[in-house]
Amino acid sequence: MRKFVKIALIACLTVLSVPAALYAFVWLWMWYKTAEVDRFYQEHRLLGEMRAAQKDSANDSIPAREALLKIIPLGTDREAAIALLSKEKFDCKGIAGPTNCQTLSTNVLGYKQWIVDLEFDADGRLSNARVTIWNIFL
Repeated sequence: MRKFVKIALIACLTVLSVPAALYAFVWLWMWYKTAEVDRFYQEHRLLGEMRAAQKDSANDSIPAREALLKIIPLGTDREAAIALLSKEKFDCKGIAGPTNCQTLSTNVLGYKQWIVDLEFDADGRLSNARVTIWNIFL
């Protein structure tokens, strides 16, 4: 009887240790990914400011737009605006007229796609901006 109790106790402890180990692994992985994402946004000021203003997906994020315009104010010339966005790893398309800039940033569970549409006046000065944020889960 003692041997049966001992074997049953060992079996129960083994079965209970598997979920505990999986929970610990997932917790450590989430902690690591969160630190990695936070480090990315600290290194990329513009993206960090826009993320702080709007964390979830939005097709036309007013808070993220306001954060963008604090760093790239209306009236900024085209070259300076595109240079700053390129420094933040945005890929910008559009030589004349509206300019579309996009980038992917890491997220804890997938990626975040940033889409910034810039409009310039006849003098090449920033006249309007729109920010779209999509969370992409993989």
